[in-house]
Amino acid sequence: MIMKNYTFPRWNDLPEIELYMDQVITYMNDKLKDTYFYDEKFITKSMINNYVKTGIVHPPVKKHYTKSHLAYFLVLTILKRCYSMQQITSLLHIYTNMKDSTIEQAYDLFISRFESSLNDVFENNRNTIEFENANHEQELMDNVIQCIIYKMHTEYTLKKYELK
Repeated sequence: MIMKNYTFPRWNDLPEIELYMDQVITYMNDKLKDTYFYDEKFITKSMINNYVKTGIVHPPVKKHYTKSHLAYFLVLTILKRCYSMQQITSLLHIYTNMKDSTIEQAYDLFISRFESSLNDVFENNRNTIEFENANHEQELMDNVIQCIIYKMHTEYTLKKYELK
């Protein structure tokens, strides 16, 4: 069970073609499977329908999900490890409304910082990265990321002990 140098897709790596629900679930399972250490369902049809119904994610167009949907689902799935849906809604609103930032930039920034911190914690057992010139929203993002990563590291460590 190794969890080092994990990468998530950047905006430009997300599929260009629109996907149906089953394809979204397959894609998400493939991209996130190595970040869950127990037999958890990290995304299901019911979850996706709930995200759309509650307005966290825009509805699909003619049952097709876009890059934007996939980006939201990836970030939502990461955030839900530690945060309630109400908190996630607030966090997503803050991230997607950062000054001078597009959804593509906000997604790539979140994924980049998440990846860097994740790999750092799994290599050093603590986060040694400090981001320069962060604004308030980025500082919030970094704190949220740290919470999630330390929870992941704890789950990983517990699973290793259980396997002994």
